[in-house]
Amino acid sequence: MNKLAFAFVALLFAAPLAAEDLVDRRVLNEQPLSGLEGIVVIVSKLTVKPGGRIPLHTHPGDEHGVIVVGGDALMPNGKVVPFADGTPVFFAAGEVHGGVTNHGDAGIEIITTHILQAGEPFQTAAE
Repeated sequence: MNKLAFAFVALLFAAPLAAEDLVDRRVLNEQPLSGLEGIVVIVSKLTVKPGGRIPLHTHPGDEHGVIVVGGDALMPNGKVVPFADGTPVFFAAGEVHGGVTNHGDAGIEIITTHILQAGEPFQTAAE
């Protein structure tokens, strides 16, 4: 799996307050994980409008995702990388990801699934 794709999705998930209008995360479903007390699964749709940026951050659990509608993303290293529709992404618990800006002229959409300890903060800033 492509490390750039991982960084992109993870970055897109944590919307900075200053770019609230450019990054939208909507929780589609949040349920306890069957058979494991204290674990919650959160499925969300993330939309990043052109110019929207996700800051570097971490999560206290794993993040899985699929880029449903791709586009061009400006990476932290200054390179523009195209992300195709259907690109899968994964970030392990505690892995720093993000720092990606939608560099295209249309929104990028991602479906994410987070597996977290109930009661833990959803994310922690890493910049």
